[in-house]
Amino acid sequence: MSAVFRNLFTPEDADRALQDSLNGTVVVYKHSPICDLSAIALDEMNAFLRIANPDTDVRIVDVISSRPASQELESTTGIRHESPQVLVFKNGAVTWNASHRRITASAVGAAVADALN
Repeated sequence: MSAVFRNLFTPEDADRALQDSLNGTVVVYKHSPICDLSAIALDEMNAFLRIANPDTDVRIVDVISSRPASQELESTTGIRHESPQVLVFKNGAVTWNASHRRITASAVGAAVADALN
């Protein structure tokens, strides 16, 4: 069994992800279905899901169809939107973020491990 994506559709979903990070680590992957780099990053995120603890909380937001959720993340965190982009949250704050080709299964895994320590 591996970890799975949970969808973020609304600004309220984005706020809930930040709230949930008060009780554990939350990974948010911002994906564009029309971007070649996002397709590569999605492959890396799927590789991360296969190696992650099944209880790892991983969310995905489609930056086109769920744009308000993506905008809420940018507004709340102050981190400029990019896609693809990964944000790792712990205690309601971003502990790590990466975009484009910096998104690899091993990098996300290391960021999650760091957040757990």
